[in-house]
Amino acid sequence: MNKQLTLMILICMLITACTNNNQSLPVEAGVAKALADYRKANISNLVYELSFDIPEFKNDEIPGKNTISFDLLSTDQDLQIDFREKANMIHKVICNREISNYRFESEHLIIPKEELIIGQNKIQIEFTAGNTSLNRNDEFLYTLFVPDRARTAFPCFDQPNLKAAFQLNLSVPSHWKAMGNGKLDSKVDKENKSHYKFSKTKPLPTYLFSFVAGKFETVTREHNGRKHTMYHRETDQEKLERNSDEIFNLLFQSLDWLEDYTDVPYPFAKYDIVVIPSFQYGGMEHTGATLYNASRMFLDENATKNRLLARANLIAHETAHMWFGDLVTMKWFDQVWLKEVFANFLADKITNPSFPEMNHNLKFQMAHFPSSFSVDRTNGANPVNQVLPNLKDAGTVYGAIIYHKSPIVMNMLENITGEEALKSGLQTYMKKYAYGNASWEDLIAILDATTEFDLKEWSKVWVDKAGRPQLTNNISTSNDKISEFKIAQKDTKGNDGDWTQDLNLILGYKEDSKHFKVKMDKPELTIKETNGLEIPDYIIANGKGDAYGFFQLDEKSKQFLLENLHAVTDDLHRGIALINLYENLREGFISGSEFVLALERQIEKEQNNLILERLLSYLKSAYWLDLNAAERKQIGAKLEESLWIRLSTEKDMSKKSSLYSAFSSIAQSPEKLDQLYKVWKEEIAIGGFSLSETKATALACKLAIKMPEKSDELIKTQTERIKNPDRKKKMKFVAPSLSADPEIRKAFFESLKNEENRQIERWALEGLRYLNHPLREKEALTYLPQALELLKEIQVTGDIFFPYNWLSASYSGHQSKEAGDITRKFLEERPDYPENLKLKILQTGDLVLRKTE
Repeated sequence: MNKQLTLMILICMLITACTNNNQSLPVEAGVAKALADYRKANISNLVYELSFDIPEFKNDEIPGKNTISFDLLSTDQDLQIDFREKANMIHKVICNREISNYRFESEHLIIPKEELIIGQNKIQIEFTAGNTSLNRNDEFLYTLFVPDRARTAFPCFDQPNLKAAFQLNLSVPSHWKAMGNGKLDSKVDKENKSHYKFSKTKPLPTYLFSFVAGKFETVTREHNGRKHTMYHRETDQEKLERNSDEIFNLLFQSLDWLEDYTDVPYPFAKYDIVVIPSFQYGGMEHTGATLYNASRMFLDENATKNRLLARANLIAHETAHMWFGDLVTMKWFDQVWLKEVFANFLADKITNPSFPEMNHNLKFQMAHFPSSFSVDRTNGANPVNQVLPNLKDAGTVYGAIIYHKSPIVMNMLENITGEEALKSGLQTYMKKYAYGNASWEDLIAILDATTEFDLKEWSKVWVDKAGRPQLTNNISTSNDKISEFKIAQKDTKGNDGDWTQDLNLILGYKEDSKHFKVKMDKPELTIKETNGLEIPDYIIANGKGDAYGFFQLDEKSKQFLLENLHAVTDDLHRGIALINLYENLREGFISGSEFVLALERQIEKEQNNLILERLLSYLKSAYWLDLNAAERKQIGAKLEESLWIRLSTEKDMSKKSSLYSAFSSIAQSPEKLDQLYKVWKEEIAIGGFSLSETKATALACKLAIKMPEKSDELIKTQTERIKNPDRKKKMKFVAPSLSADPEIRKAFFESLKNEENRQIERWALEGLRYLNHPLREKEALTYLPQALELLKEIQVTGDIFFPYNWLSASYSGHQSKEAGDITRKFLEERPDYPENLKLKILQTGDLVLRKTE
C-alpha cells in the first residue's frame, strides 16, 4: 500500500470517527467546507462522462446525461451530489446498475449510503441542464462555472480539490460549431444535428470544465507543431485582420516563456481560444477553451499604449493560469488569490519583451497600486487570505486585493528570496503538485527551506492582515538644515504599525535628489543619514515603487508637487508622486479643486504614455466626484481648453486617444459639446483623429446625457450605424437608460430587477452607469436604496464580479452626503447583513461614506 493511500485512509478514519460522533453530515445549501473535506478524503479516481443536446433556440430545454465514476473509501455517509436546480430537473438516477432511491434536498441529489460500495462506484444521471451559467444567446452559448457554478448546470462534486477527468459529448445544430476542453475525437453529422465527441481531459476541477457552441468563425495558426484555433464573431474584417496576428503572437510568446520559466511543457492537450462579445470578464482560463472579451482583444486602430499593454497582459495572464491554477489548483476558494497572484505577477514579466520601450517598473506601479489602494483605503478592506465556510459565497472573495495587492506582495517576496530562488521554488511547487492541489502555505514551506528570512511571520502581516500602513514624515530643522528625520507607521485606527518593508526615501531638490534605502521594520524610525542636509522641496518615501501604503505628504511636499509635478524628471518617481497626490486627495489632505488644477497644469507637459493615461483617469474621477457643480463651471472651461489644445496638436495617436477620452468625458460647455457633436456627425475631425465605431458609439452615449434635446437622434442614428449584430443588440438594450425622459429611465431601472434582464451583465452595468451619471445624481439617489436591496439576489444570480460591479456602477455618479446617509441607514437597519457583502458596500461607497456635512 503506497503512502498516499495510507494517508487517505487515516484521514478517512478520522473524519468517519467525527461524523459517527456527530451523526450524519448536514445537508445545507451550497458546498460547505465540512462536506468538501469529507468528500475529498473519501473520493478518488473521479471521471465525468457528460452529454448535452443543445437546441437552436435559447429558451428550449437542454437534455443532459452524466455518468460519474469514482472510487469510494467509506460508505458511512449518504453521498451528496451538488445540483443547484429544481428537483424535477432530475429525471433518472441509476447507482451501481440499480435504480436509485435517491432524494433531493437543499441543492443536493442524495444517494443513500446503502446503495454505495467501497471501491469503484458508477452513478448515471439523466437531467435537464440548468441555465444559470450557460450564458445562452440567440446564436451561441458558453459556459462559465467559476467558482461554484458547475452545479447550476449539471450534478457534480463542485469543489476545486476534487479534480476529475471529463469526457464530453455535444449535439448541436448542424450550422453551429462546438468546442470543449479536450481535443475533438469525432464529429458526425446526422439530419439537422452535428454530434461532437471530445477526448477525455487531464484532471480538472469542475470550475474549469467548459464548452462553447454557436455560430462562430475560426482562425487557425500553428506553433511548435501544435495548432491553435481562435473562435470569434467579429464581422469587421479589417479589424479582425489587423488584430489576429498580434493575438496569436502574444499567445505564443506567453506559452514559450512559461514553458521555460516553469520547466514544465504545456500541460494540456490543446489551447484554443474563444472571443466572446460582451463577455463578463477580461478572460477565463478554461484549459483548451479559454474565453476572452472581444473588446479587449479586437482593438481599434488608434488604441492607446495602455490598451495594447492591457491586451498583452490579459493574454499572458490567462496563459499563465494553464500552469498556475489549472495544472496546480488551490485547495479551496479562500485562496483563489493564489492562482491570480501568479497569473498577474508572471504576466507582467511575460509582457516586458514585447514592450522594450516601456518603463516596466512604472508599468507595474500603474497597473497594481491604484487598484489595490481603491479597496485598502476603505473601511471594507479585506486581507489577501480570506475566510470561506461555504463555496456559495466564493464569488465575494474576488476583487482588487486578490488581483492587484497580491502581485505587489509577490514582488516583495521575490525581493526577499531573490529572482532565481523564487523561480526554482516555483518549479519545485509545479512538479510536486502537478494535476493536484496546493496552498500558499505549501509554497512558503518550499521557499522557507532556502532562505534565512522568516517568511511565515512576514506572510501573517502581508497576506493575513487587511489594510495598509499609513506613513508620515516628521522633520526637525536647525539653521535651515535637517536636524532629525523620522518616519512613523500607523494602521487606520492610529495604532502602531507592524508592516515590514523596504522604503526608498527620496529627498528632492530643484537640481538633484538624494536617495536613502530604509528598512521599515518598527513603528518609528530615525533616518540619521539625513542630518545636516538642506530641507528638501519634496519627499517621496516610496521612491523605488516597492513600498506599499498611504504616504501622507507633508505640507511643503504637497504644495511643491501640486504646482511643479513636471519638475520631478524621473518617470518612475513622477508616476509615484502622482499616485501619492491622488491618495492624499482621497484621504482628505488635498481638495478637489487643488488636485484638478494641478493636473490641468500637467496636461501640456506630460509626455510619458503610462503617466498621461493615469493622470487623465484621475482627472475624470476628480472632476466629476470631487468638484461640485459650481466648481465644475468655474474650472471646466479652462480644463476643456487645455485638453482640446493638447488633443488637437498631439501627434502620437496613442496619447491622442487618451486625451480624446478625457475630453469627451469632461466637456460640458455648449461650445465644446457642439464641437463633439460635429465630430460625431463626421462634419469635423480632431487633428487627424478619426472615430472608430466603438468610439463613435461611446460618444453618442455621452452626448445623449449631456445634450438631452438631441438624445433621440443620437441613439437612433448611432444604432443604425452599427454593423455588428451583437453590438447593435447591446445599443438597443442600453438605449432607454440614455433617454431624455426620466420615466423611460425609471422603467429601465425597474427592468433590471428582473434576473433575465441582467443576463448579459456588461449590458446591465453599462445602462446602470448611464442612469447614475453625475449629471443625474439627484435622480440617481432614488435608485440607490433599491440597488442596495437587490445586492443579495445579485450575489446569488450573478457571476463573480457582478456584486462589486453592480455596486460600483450604482455609486459611480454619487458624491453627496445624502448618498452616504442612504448607505449608512441601509447598513444600520441590517446588523446581521452578510459580512462579505457589507465589505463590498463599504468599498464601493467609501467616497460618500466619508461625507459628514
